[in-house]
Amino acid sequence: MERRNLESAAAIYYYLRGLLSIPVGAVIIFAGLGNLAWGPLRHAWVFMGCLLVAAAAYLLITRYYNENYGRVTLSTRAQTKGAVATAVSAVVVAAGVQTDWSLDLPLSLTAASFALIMVVYYAVGVGLRTHHTIICGALLAIGLVPVWGGAGADIKINLGLILTGTATIATGIFDHRALNRAFRPSEEPTIGNSNARA
Repeated sequence: MERRNLESAAAIYYYLRGLLSIPVGAVIIFAGLGNLAWGPLRHAWVFMGCLLVAAAAYLLITRYYNENYGRVTLSTRAQTKGAVATAVSAVVVAAGVQTDWSLDLPLSLTAASFALIMVVYYAVGVGLRTHHTIICGALLAIGLVPVWGGAGADIKINLGLILTGTATIATGIFDHRALNRAFRPSEEPTIGNSNARA
């Protein structure tokens, strides 16, 4: 198999480990609900407990992928692209949240900025698939529909986070399905600590 094909297969596997998006999306939702002082999440210790459960779930899911699909390390070029995309994404999200906090625009730039960075993440990593376009497009449209005026910065930002967490979970579920179509879980458990590098 050519190196380019190996790199492509590694990227597909790395970016489509969608079950990892479930605890990540849950943390984003918990943050939004906690900031809105919703139910038990208004207590900081409950939120911290949710973070610990999400972290444990993330580690268990990572183990599941390693044992059933194997491990890969992205090429240096792919890692560099991912690092640059992450840095740009952080700036875009920070700008969206800060704009929502500072200006009373009738938009949710928190939701819109997260939609844009999700598109960039997948475009850079594995290429946009239909479900990415639909879910991220819906989140972007919701953020840009001019119905957010007068909602208040706190409500606007935290509802944006809740919508983003929901979109993250939904995308992850479809990513996992796409991963299953591209690669079948190995029939045999991973032996030793062998790593594939592409």
